[in-house]
Amino acid sequence: MPNPPRAERRRQQHRDEARRIILDSAAELTAESSFSGFSVRALVDRCGYSAPTIYHYFGDKHGLLDALVEDSLQTLVRDMRGVPISVDPLETLRALTLCFGNWGLENPTYYHLLTQPRADDAEPLESGEVSAGMLTEPLAKLVEKGRIEESETEILRQSLWACLHGLISLPAIRPDLDWKKDLLETSVDRILKGWLSSSFDGEATSQTSNHVLRKIER
Repeated sequence: MPNPPRAERRRQQHRDEARRIILDSAAELTAESSFSGFSVRALVDRCGYSAPTIYHYFGDKHGLLDALVEDSLQTLVRDMRGVPISVDPLETLRALTLCFGNWGLENPTYYHLLTQPRADDAEPLESGEVSAGMLTEPLAKLVEKGRIEESETEILRQSLWACLHGLISLPAIRPDLDWKKDLLETSVDRILKGWLSSSFDGEATSQTSNHVLRKIER
C-alpha cells in the first residue's frame, strides 16, 4: 500500500500527541488525588484541551478512564513479557504473580478501576486479558506435569487473586499502617506452598523448586 500523504501523517501525529497529552495529564491527576479528585473539568485545566476535544478522543469519562488503565496495563504486559520463563512452571507462576502484584502496589488507583464491575456491553481491556492469559499459562503447565489436577486450577487462580487483591488494596486503604516490606513476596510464597506442597516434596532435586522453597522457608 502507498504511504499516506504527508498532510494526513501530520494530522495523525497531531492526534497521537493530543491523546498522549490528555492521558499523561489524567495520570498526573489520579496520582495526585486518586480517583476521588478526578474530573473532566480538572483535566481541562491541566491539559489545555477542551472537554469536547477530550470526549472526541475518548467518547466519555468512562472511555477516558478505560484508556488510562489500558495505558498502564500495557506497561504491566511489557514487564510480564520480560519475566524469564523457567523450566519449572511454578517458578514462572511465582515470578509473574509478583510482577502483577508489584504493578498493583505501584498503581493502586488503576488497579481499583481495573477490578470494578463493568457494564455488560463494555469491551474488555485488551492488555488486562493478555496479562490474565499470561498468568494462566504456567497453571496449564503444572497440570501437564501432573503437579496439580486440572479441576484445581480455577480455585487456585481465584485463591491467588483473592490474596493479591488484599495485598494490593489494603495498603492503599490504610497507608497509616506499618505494612511489611516483604509482605507480597512472603504471602505469595506461602499460598503457593500451601497449594503445591506435594510438588515441593516431589521435586526436591529441582533447582528452581528448591529456589522457591528456600524463599518460602526463610
